[in-house]
Amino acid sequence: MALPSAALVPRLTLVRPSPLAGLDDAGLARAAAEGQPGAAGAVWDRYGALVHGLLRRVLGPGGDVEDHAQETFLQFFREVKNLRDPAALRPFLLGIAVRVARSALRRRRLRRWFSLTDSGALPDEPAEGVDEGAREAVARLYALLDRLDDRARLLFVLRHVEGLELAETAQASGMSLATAKRHLAKVTARVHAMAERDPLLAAYVEPVEEASDG
Repeated sequence: MALPSAALVPRLTLVRPSPLAGLDDAGLARAAAEGQPGAAGAVWDRYGALVHGLLRRVLGPGGDVEDHAQETFLQFFREVKNLRDPAALRPFLLGIAVRVARSALRRRRLRRWFSLTDSGALPDEPAEGVDEGAREAVARLYALLDRLDDRARLLFVLRHVEGLELAETAQASGMSLATAKRHLAKVTARVHAMAERDPLLAAYVEPVEEASDG
């Protein structure tokens, strides 16, 4: 399902380039675990846009993305000492972002049950030059995603909206590859069936064939 791209989160402005910026993920993870000066900024510079974008696309319009991105990085720096394979910094961070997003979705459902609702409506006035058809399609897509359980929603967004590889989707979701493939096949078929019944969304629906990914 092809969606319009969103703007990236602004990078932190640093006084001077961090000497840690040239490290690979393993080195950067070790620096973060040791609390080295500049490690926080270097991790944010490398992965802030990725985390911000993932949360925005999982949670949809009005998702308090900035707060959840901050919570993701706070949890990361609390937990990075427990990372057994420093080279796995990216999937480790994505896994934390998925947990944060899942908690946010649970809280959103509770607010709806108690009528303190997130309506799902797009909060901002459309900017000049915005494709209103695409904007409305995004709103309708998230209305469909609101009908899924949290695990199904996360899998669909990580794979088909965020564009993660199948293996990375499984790892971020805490599932085996086989389990993720099985659940993805079901949720993808369900979302596509619902989208095809909507004349506007049907134009964005594309056939999906999962590669084996091992």
